[in-house]
Amino acid sequence: MKTVRLGIWLAVFGLVGSFVAQTSQEFSLKVLELRGRVETQLPDGSQRSVRMDEKLPIGSSVRTQERSTAILEWFPYKARVKLAPESEVRLSTTRALSIQRGRIWVGTPPPPIGERRFPLPVQCKQVQIVSSPDAHFSVACKPDGTVTVSVDQGSVFVSVGQNVITVPKARMLIVSQQNFVIGPMPLTKQEQVLWDMGGVR
Repeated sequence: MKTVRLGIWLAVFGLVGSFVAQTSQEFSLKVLELRGRVETQLPDGSQRSVRMDEKLPIGSSVRTQERSTAILEWFPYKARVKLAPESEVRLSTTRALSIQRGRIWVGTPPPPIGERRFPLPVQCKQVQIVSSPDAHFSVACKPDGTVTVSVDQGSVFVSVGQNVITVPKARMLIVSQQNFVIGPMPLTKQEQVLWDMGGVR
């Protein structure tokens, strides 16, 4: 079973790799919306406030302060990424979106006719995630090391150690710092409220 799951995981990563090889667009994060204080650290180590409509290159991080949010467009996927207050993401050199802390919601709007959508690679601590092309999902990285993944649409593949777990629509998964997995299970009321209040759809 582990071999089958690993094969599925490698196949999904192959789709992402194929997209990377075929596209000539630059990987970046474009700032679409801002509320409150939002800062970036650039690849050269400099830090400053982010500006509307700017594109941040690979190696950049974006962090929201208390009572602040941001919506980014993740190129070339054209996915929307919303950062909750006190959250931070980094566009890593592996082209995955790495969550340093806090919560994000991720989803790709319906594409124009003839344009494809692609899986989205996201990671948080020991947990790696690849979405189905139509997925809208959320990842929360808590200070105690717990990672929560919830899915509003589509499905995601979550890699924890040697295991790959599929989390389908309207389900969630909790991973402890010791890699103990709870779920997939139905969304809790609290998780559903967070989707209703802040999710990217």
